[in-house]
Amino acid sequence: YKRRFKMKYDYTKIRELFHISEPEPLPEEQITEINNYFGAIPKALEDYYRLCGGCKDMNSAQDFLLTPDGHNLLKNWNCSEYCVFYTENQCACDWAVKKSDLNKENPPVYESYDEETWHKSADSVSQFLISHAYFHAAFSFEYFNEEFYEADKKQAEEIEKKFPSANADSELYKFFQPYPDTVIALIYNDDSFLVIYSSENEEHFNETDDIICEILDI
Repeated sequence: YKRRFKMKYDYTKIRELFHISEPEPLPEEQITEINNYFGAIPKALEDYYRLCGGCKDMNSAQDFLLTPDGHNLLKNWNCSEYCVFYTENQCACDWAVKKSDLNKENPPVYESYDEETWHKSADSVSQFLISHAYFHAAFSFEYFNEEFYEADKKQAEEIEKKFPSANADSELYKFFQPYPDTVIALIYNDDSFLVIYSSENEEHFNETDDIICEILDI
């Protein structure tokens, strides 16, 4: 017998991106453990755990969804004013929900480099998770550019004009999707952008690569 949970946030967009036709959840006991540690789990995050929490490419291609077991242990992070649920690949940056927001359905996400000073990096948990899934897609598909390219503001605008938006942006990234199997990420980098892109299709990758390299004069 399996309990059935009503999902308000179905994350269809990113499940299709990673070809998840059936849920790939965190184990139910881990979700219970997270709930006990935090005190509550926002609905948008709880649904994500049950639909996508077990997909490794989506949750650890670059940064990490924190869980109660494995390499990045949830309890290594203090849960006082902010409850950290995601961390950068070298633990230089963390993302969290305010403890006072845990009972909200889809609260904002905050970012910190020292676990003391926090600023908002996404308007909602679902926006953050969708954006980060696209970020991980840019690293995990078979064909990808081997290094970060740098783009100035004008070049970034050219990329925006040339490719359709993936509608998955956050305050950290902009994403474009020329094909369903191809993702381009513009990463904010002070006054410029870093550019990375990947595809599951070699022809689509080469076409994308030619256009971006022309814009960046590489």
